[in-house]
Amino acid sequence: MNVKNWKSLSLGWPPLRNLLKTLLANSKTGETAVKRRKGAKNSATAAKVALMKLKMHAEGDKSLPQTERVYLQVFLPKESKEKSKPMFFCRQWSIGKVIDLAASLASLKNNNNKLTGEKLRLCHMTSGEALPLDHTLEMWIAKEDCPLYNGGNIILEYLNEEEQFLKNVDSYLE
Repeated sequence: MNVKNWKSLSLGWPPLRNLLKTLLANSKTGETAVKRRKGAKNSATAAKVALMKLKMHAEGDKSLPQTERVYLQVFLPKESKEKSKPMFFCRQWSIGKVIDLAASLASLKNNNNKLTGEKLRLCHMTSGEALPLDHTLEMWIAKEDCPLYNGGNIILEYLNEEEQFLKNVDSYLE
């Protein structure tokens, strides 16, 4: 069959018709391939690549088995010199223990053992909620609504005792 007689074919499927038009036009100009979009094939692949990059630079307790690790991009307090730092933690640790290790790795002052003053808290990136200190990372990963993700983002910030939510969460991404 001759491709140039494509108009005589009964093509009811518009994408096929458009492809034939493109092929015919390209054959006249000498081009051989149809141009495609560039970039990640899908968001799942992009997420896997981001997790791999995070794992390459993450700091944490090296004695933890790989299967127990949860990798997070930790956004540091506003007054910190660094904006964020990749870290990993044990999925079974309490949020309090995660804060202690994160503060140590980022060389932050941790007053969580004192009664008064601002305390370091881990806050959820989307909701801004300060995570309760007695919860575990595993509980937040398994959560149905607004879970944490391995390879996701979290905010470490100083909050007053009364504050349970972080305001202006988007400012950490700027």
